[in-house]
Amino acid sequence: MILHYRQITIECPILLMDDGSYRIIWPSFKLPNRPYPVFVYLYAAARYLSSGESMRVTAQKVINFFGLETFSHTTISRFLQKLYQTLPYLIRYGAQIIKNFGVTTSQVIGRKHRDKSQYKKAQQLNGLIAPVLRSPPEFGNWLAYQYWKDTNNFIV
Repeated sequence: MILHYRQITIECPILLMDDGSYRIIWPSFKLPNRPYPVFVYLYAAARYLSSGESMRVTAQKVINFFGLETFSHTTISRFLQKLYQTLPYLIRYGAQIIKNFGVTTSQVIGRKHRDKSQYKKAQQLNGLIAPVLRSPPEFGNWLAYQYWKDTNNFIV
């Protein structure tokens, strides 16, 4: 994992259970086969949705904010598409997000390529992930953990 220009190695213990199966203790902030913590991806998505910036500009601001060496604008596009697929599950956390992280007033900026249904999805998603703009690690880790707990799947 890379953060603030440093490569960090995360060691995850593997437990042998009584029934012979194995369990890995996996940190909530880490996604498999992804170089950055989950909150970096969520921050990039929320920033793009709530600003008039292009994906390239957003990616550059993510690099600067988190001290990364690289972050591709195409990553934002791919990550957003996967988040839209999980939107029906994420909506369940709406009340809990408001309770734990407060109300966030963030507007979705319209884009030429979005039709009305895409704009509505963007509004819903932004309303759910906008707290990551205020507290990236805490919110991102919390959301990834809640999603895992409920679905036994990684958020993306």
